[in-house]
Amino acid sequence: MNICFFGVGGVGGYYGTLLSKYFNETGKGNTYFIARGKHKAAIEEKGLLLKKEGGKEELLIKPHFCTDTVNDLPICDIVVASVKGYDLESVTKDVEKITDENSIILPLLNGADIYDRMRQHLKKGYILPACLYLGTHIESPGVIFQKGGSCQISIGKDPLYPEFYPDKLINVFKSAGILIEIFENVNIEIWTKYIFIASFALVTATYNKTIGEVANDGKLGILVKDIMQEIELIARALKIELPSDIVETSFSKANQFPFETKTSFQRDVESKGRQSEWDLFGGTVVRYAERFNIPANSTKNTLDKLLKSL
Repeated sequence: MNICFFGVGGVGGYYGTLLSKYFNETGKGNTYFIARGKHKAAIEEKGLLLKKEGGKEELLIKPHFCTDTVNDLPICDIVVASVKGYDLESVTKDVEKITDENSIILPLLNGADIYDRMRQHLKKGYILPACLYLGTHIESPGVIFQKGGSCQISIGKDPLYPEFYPDKLINVFKSAGILIEIFENVNIEIWTKYIFIASFALVTATYNKTIGEVANDGKLGILVKDIMQEIELIARALKIELPSDIVETSFSKANQFPFETKTSFQRDVESKGRQSEWDLFGGTVVRYAERFNIPANSTKNTLDKLLKSL
């Protein structure tokens, strides 16, 4: 079995390490990493090191092959796409080059409409809608640090091929020690995640505060809940059957992360000159709100304030 991790940052690096370890020990497959720059060079030279919170566990692995182009890769059974939202279109076009009609594509990135974005450019293979809660980031080239989050992947069936059951992917992921579960209606999970991450991402990035600082700040906490309510209205307009207490339960999830946790969006904004996912979070909400004639003033005002600071 050939599995490609297109993007080995915090998310791809975490799961890629676990699957590489499994394949290296069992000989049942190969992992291919697509990485860039110093991160790629470090992986090629020393391997990829996964460090977990508290220093309790470290895992150093080497993939079968690490590259920065799909031109060197075979057709893959599974492709895990874990890139930034602004790279998704170009990456999807590259994914097409290493997949066929039997390949499974698993997008592990933030966003509520990732499946639709990928299907626009990828007509073959099975794309599984998915979401996850995982606190990870690149600590230094060749080093991934994980702290917080349940680490579970929630997936659904491809809406275009509802009869297809991804047992091949589920079995190999579970064998590698990865928590993964398939849901009959994964859109509930995806929008539940989006309500949490979009609101906290916008506010943490705009005000340069950690998740814990925002959750414990009265004014900013109210702002987060206001944005959550706007996203909830959009989800209900899309016929997503969310729980009635979705805002309160989503806000309480901040307690699952260490106080000092920063969203990946906040980290991007802090790195001046880099692209950020402002459109994936704020832009998507604004467009949906306009489509359904839903007021979204808290989202719009926060996004405007953020964009002026970039």
